[in-house]
Amino acid sequence: MRPTGASNHTAQQNILIVDDDPDTCELLDLLFSKKGYHTLVASSGPEALAVIQENHPDICILDVMMPGMDGWETFERVRTFSNIPVLFLTALASGASAARALTVGVNDYVRKPFHPEELVARASALLKIASLAPISANIQMVTPWPSVSVIIPTLNEAENLPLVLPFLPLDWLDEVILVDGQSTDGTVQVAKQLLPSIKVILEEKPGKGAALSTGYHAAQGDILIVLDADGSHDPREIPRFVHALMEGADFAKGSRFAPGGGTTDMPRVRQLGNSFFVFLINTLFNVHFTDLCYGFHAFWSYCLDTITLDDVNGFEIDTAIYLRTLSRQLRVVEVPSFEGYRFRGVGKLRTFPDGWRVLMTIARETWRNFFSPSKEPYEGFRGHSPEDFPMPAASPIKDTEN
Repeated sequence: MRPTGASNHTAQQNILIVDDDPDTCELLDLLFSKKGYHTLVASSGPEALAVIQENHPDICILDVMMPGMDGWETFERVRTFSNIPVLFLTALASGASAARALTVGVNDYVRKPFHPEELVARASALLKIASLAPISANIQMVTPWPSVSVIIPTLNEAENLPLVLPFLPLDWLDEVILVDGQSTDGTVQVAKQLLPSIKVILEEKPGKGAALSTGYHAAQGDILIVLDADGSHDPREIPRFVHALMEGADFAKGSRFAPGGGTTDMPRVRQLGNSFFVFLINTLFNVHFTDLCYGFHAFWSYCLDTITLDDVNGFEIDTAIYLRTLSRQLRVVEVPSFEGYRFRGVGKLRTFPDGWRVLMTIARETWRNFFSPSKEPYEGFRGHSPEDFPMPAASPIKDTEN
């Protein structure tokens, strides 16, 4: 083992690099050192175990294909004594390998040859998440656990579903709804093979907004969660959204720019557009959002009693539901989320046409918010009004002065 890297980084975090290829070790050492991290390097599984026990690094980037003790065995042994975040870095191209890695509990998986910025972003996100205290470690349930429905809009995502559906945390879910927009590649058949219990709805009207509106109305859960099928949304993050709602929020929206979030699928022009939209929303609605055009979100089903979305059919539905939720004075929180690359296929997002629709949605919702008469918002916890609870008889107040 040899310690390397910079030494002047404030609150410096240690990254352990495990790879039998000296060139890869040198490349990763240089990459992370330039970003201000302190690196430790091990060339084998046994050496990595010794480094983790002795130095307690903050994250481990682990090569899978190594002679002797490979990455799989090394990971299994690490988990017997440490919960350090582990990111697999491998030349294996099989999707089954990624599925296996994530199934056994590896925190993330990046293929070689890798994009340097993507690798740094993913490692940084894991470090931020690991540094956060557990969101709800001490939650004590005083009410029954809510039922949860996941809504997945699809259009020709047959190749991506095998890399998404197996990672749904089914022990958290009561219902999975796939709303398909007339796919021609066998998306529905693949979904039923992977998850026989999935509920499929065929939507004839085109557009993401139409699909989500249909899914919202069909869902039976107390909590509704929207998840994209292309791999950009990580289903393993679903518990974060449920926890946020259980802790008092009405609506939880994912954010790629909140602490612990990140993205590897956002070109510079889209970043600029999103930043502009966030500035507008924060100014016009007096909020402190860090992200806007990101569709991973969850909310209590009672929100639909005061929000209508039947007039929104396209990509702008995410913006519309966020702004209408704010207009109804519901409690909105942001949940950190990491947006990855679409696994396969071509994305449906059109940067400039959809950006224009988002801008028009902001203008329309702002007009409605300022100039349309508003209804009374829900009162109390979980959207209940005082009429839902019997009032106890008033007790006389004792006079303590005499």
